[in-house]
Amino acid sequence: MRHRPDFDAAALARAADALAREIGPVEPLLPRPLPRAVPRRSWRGRAAGRTIAAAAVIALLSVLASERRLADPPLADEAAFVPRYAAPAVAAPLWSEAAADRYRLGDATGSARMQPGLREDTLTAGAFAVQEAPFLHLVAVETSEPDGEGSLFVTLARRAAEAGGLAVVRTGERGQLATRFGALDTVDATLVDAESRRACTAFRLNASLAALRLEGWLCAPLGQLPEPQAVACTVDRLSPLPGAPLSPVVAAMLAQPRAAACPPEEPATTAAVPAPRRPVRKNAARVRHSRPASP
Repeated sequence: MRHRPDFDAAALARAADALAREIGPVEPLLPRPLPRAVPRRSWRGRAAGRTIAAAAVIALLSVLASERRLADPPLADEAAFVPRYAAPAVAAPLWSEAAADRYRLGDATGSARMQPGLREDTLTAGAFAVQEAPFLHLVAVETSEPDGEGSLFVTLARRAAEAGGLAVVRTGERGQLATRFGALDTVDATLVDAESRRACTAFRLNASLAALRLEGWLCAPLGQLPEPQAVACTVDRLSPLPGAPLSPVVAAMLAQPRAAACPPEEPATTAAVPAPRRPVRKNAARVRHSRPASP
């Protein structure tokens, strides 16, 4: 068996000696003891420590702030703080009484009030407490501003509160009626005051851009709702007084022809006169009495 010359034992020994001389002395590798494990603190302990530290900082800040307030008292003559852009207080415009010389509606009594750019004429017929008679409350509003109140219920609640402290306790079916002034929005409502309760139909002229707005309600006698045609005809009979100082737009609006189903009301004097009674026809035939025969 032949040995390879590169694996000769003497050659390997010589190579090892040469490497040892080149590297120098080397310490022997001995096993070292592992460091002893130290148990870590739990998260609850850390949280408790942080809480205590935060409480201590807050207490220290409170003590420093109290000492600062005692050392620097506020000045007595210091001016009060005023916002830079404070909104000015705007008072509501006041109403002024006006002559009710513009509208008429049957036997209704009228009153009027004015504001800059706004006029309201109120026509009232009957009394709310009298259940045996109808009750009408109509407000004619002249303004150049569009109506911004929203729903008919909001308008009804505000007008009812203005008319002697009435309140709306219930609303019912809604509808729409045709009049010579335009479409009339309606809603059945129950109005009450301290002593009375009535079923009425509230209405509002559905014309936000019209120069004349009509709002109000009509109550029928004995707790009944008025007929829709009666509500439409009541609004349709609104007319101007002779010589009323109306604007051309309102005058043209009131000059429109009335509906054929709404005849004008009869004057009170004519209605009070009783109709003539027809003469009773008597029978012209008479019974003829014969004399007894003489003997």
